[in-house]
Amino acid sequence: MKVHAGEKVKEYVEASGMSVAEFARRVDCHRQNVYDIFKRQDIDLSLLQRISRVLDHDFVTELYGAKSPKVTLKFSVTVEMENGECRVTEVRAVK
Repeated sequence: MKVHAGEKVKEYVEASGMSVAEFARRVDCHRQNVYDIFKRQDIDLSLLQRISRVLDHDFVTELYGAKSPKVTLKFSVTVEMENGECRVTEVRAVK
């Protein structure tokens, strides 16, 4: 039987002693959205990663059995000084 992601998150929020309002603030969503999250069978990966950081628990591994992939991006940034201020003039992806 598949674990209900929202119920699992709700258990951890309650166990942490954190209020729903505080949890919503830390996850950067409205309080009402937290109750919606608690009802979800599945939770979007980016949201689940934010929740994992807030509750200090790896929900991605627990719920989906795999660590979230790490992606490394490299950029070249060109910056110019103008009137004593730095200004980014170009950003390019680098292989």
